[in-house]
Amino acid sequence: MGPSYEQELRRVLEAVQKSADRQGEDATEELETDQEKETLVATPSPPIASKVTSKTLFSHPDAHPIVLDLALLQKYGAEWLSWEPETVRFRAEQELGQVSDLNFAKMMACKTLHLVDSFWTSWEVFGWCAMAFNNVFPDFSVLQVPSAADAAVAVDISKRIREDVPWSNEVTKYLEVVCAHDHVFVPIPPLDFLHVDASHTRVDVEEVKSRWPEVRTSGTVPAGDTVTDEQLRRMLDIQQQLSVVRSRLRTQVALVA
Repeated sequence: MGPSYEQELRRVLEAVQKSADRQGEDATEELETDQEKETLVATPSPPIASKVTSKTLFSHPDAHPIVLDLALLQKYGAEWLSWEPETVRFRAEQELGQVSDLNFAKMMACKTLHLVDSFWTSWEVFGWCAMAFNNVFPDFSVLQVPSAADAAVAVDISKRIREDVPWSNEVTKYLEVVCAHDHVFVPIPPLDFLHVDASHTRVDVEEVKSRWPEVRTSGTVPAGDTVTDEQLRRMLDIQQQLSVVRSRLRTQVALVA
């Protein structure tokens, strides 16, 4: 029996991480040395354009994963999902533009969600994909744990690809621990399917829920110092991160419409 898709995904993402690490080391080591000078001058990195365009979509760090996925589906149809990772990158760079390592990781994360259910059933796979969806390289040398906001973004993106897979008990418990670790005891959509135990805290869940609609609508950070105020601030932080990523999607989707 050949390797599982999860093993293949890990192999690809590890290669992407190593490639990114090498590029970072090369930028640091590419120094000009003068025997008459003791100062080492690093070669500056090229500036990153502030706006994602059709030409920079596959290279810009802020490219939304869904837009990358849509661009590939528009160009190649569902056929690209059956290609080897190396083929996907080669064809994209030949026909769509330079592909950055980070965006390649996003593309592979989207492919994972299309092909297998592991994002919803395995906490490890959820974590790898969540990192990519939040503009972070998956790093297999350390245990990367998404924040509650990162998890919300990842779940929000996943719902735009598939909604036919139920969340396993393993991933549900994992996400509840992520929220509890961040002291978020009233998860907001799309994490509202979680039930974070607040019985050991001083959080008044019902009070938080009653005040949340007004805070969410106004976007005003509560100025008080109560436990409820702090919960609302944490929830608003998550809402704002979601809003930023959703705004990128709305803006960039016109590039492939």
